[in-house]
Amino acid sequence: MVESNVGRLIAILLVGLSLVGALAWTFQDEIGLWVIDPNRSYEAYTPPPPPNYADPSAWLAREDAPDAPADIFFIHNNVYRGDGQWNAPFDRDTQLPFLRDVLLPLEAGPFDPFGALWAPRYRQATFYARFTQKQPGVAARDTAYRDVAAAFEQFLAERDPEQPFFLVGYGDGALFVGRLLEKKIIGNEALEPYLAAAYALEMPLSETMFGDTACTRPDQARCLVAFTPVDTRFTEYQERLRAKTLTLRPMAGYQSTSATALLCNPPRLSETMVALEGKTWSTPPAGVAPQCEDGLLIVPTPEDRQLRQRRFFGQQWYPDHINLFFGVLQQDAGARLEAVIRNLSTEANTAPPMMEAEDIEDAPINVVPNRQ
Repeated sequence: MVESNVGRLIAILLVGLSLVGALAWTFQDEIGLWVIDPNRSYEAYTPPPPPNYADPSAWLAREDAPDAPADIFFIHNNVYRGDGQWNAPFDRDTQLPFLRDVLLPLEAGPFDPFGALWAPRYRQATFYARFTQKQPGVAARDTAYRDVAAAFEQFLAERDPEQPFFLVGYGDGALFVGRLLEKKIIGNEALEPYLAAAYALEMPLSETMFGDTACTRPDQARCLVAFTPVDTRFTEYQERLRAKTLTLRPMAGYQSTSATALLCNPPRLSETMVALEGKTWSTPPAGVAPQCEDGLLIVPTPEDRQLRQRRFFGQQWYPDHINLFFGVLQQDAGARLEAVIRNLSTEANTAPPMMEAEDIEDAPINVVPNRQ
C-alpha cells in the first residue's frame, strides 16, 4: 500500500514537472521579459552618474593613430539585462570582459583596418527598453544617448577635423547613430563632407526619416547603411521589431515601428559572405543569402551550427558570438572610404567658378579739403 502511494506521488510529481516544463517552453520569451523588467517608474529612479569622456577610463577604445586613413566612432550594442535598474553604470565591471574581448572585436572589427577606433562606454539602457513603448523605456534611451552625444563631442574636439570618419552603431547604438546624423552631421559643412559612411545595425530606423540619406550605390560616400538582421526562425521577434518597439522620429523622441516604414539597405550580400565566429576567432563562409522583408533583413538559418544564434529564453535578443556580416561590412567600408577620399581630393582641386568680368569705369577722385 505504501509503495503504491509513493508510486502515485512520483507519477503526480512527474506530470506536474512536465506541465511546468511545457508551460515554461511555451512562454519562454514572456518569462525572459519578466525577468529583465525593472518594474519601476523612471521618475522614482536615479540613473547612475555619467562618464567624464576626458578620462580614458570612460572609453573601451580611444586610439591615437595619426597615420590612419580615418577615424571610427563606434557605439557598441547594449548588453545590459537589468537588475532592477533602467540604466547600467557605464563602468560596470562585470560587463567589461565581454564588451572588450568579445563584442568590440566582433562588431567594430570590420572597420578596424581603416582607422583609429573610438568606442565610448555609456549608461546602457536595459534590454527591456527594447520591448516597451512607454515612458521609462524612452527615458532610459535618452540617458544613454546623452552619454553618446557627449562622447561624440569629445571625439570631435580631439580628432583631426579634416580626417574622414565612420559612424557605427549596433543595437541601441544604431538609434544613436541615427540621432547623431540628424542632430550633428547632416547639413553640417564642417562634418558631413568627411563622413565616409554611417552604419546603423540591428535596430530599425525609419525609411521616411532616413531614406534620402541611405546609400544606394557601393561606391557612394556620405550616406547611411542600415539593416536589422533576424534569423528566419525568430518570427515572434520579427513582429516585435516591426510593430512593438520604438524607432526615431524627426527632431526628437521616438515613435512606434508600427507607424513607419523601416529602412533596410544592406551592402551587397551573397552566399559567399565571410562571418567571424568569436569563440574560435575563425572566419568561416556564412553560406546564407538574406533578403529584406517588410523592413527587416531575414536571414536563413546557417547550416554551420557554430554560426547559429542561440534561441531559448530570450537569447535571440542579445548580442551573440557571431557576426555573419563581418566580411561584407569590411568590403563595403573600404569602398566608401575610398569614395570619400576621392571626393575630397576632387573638391580640393576644383577651383571656384570665376565671376563674369565686368567693365570698370574710372571713378573721379574726390580730394579731401585742406582744413588748415
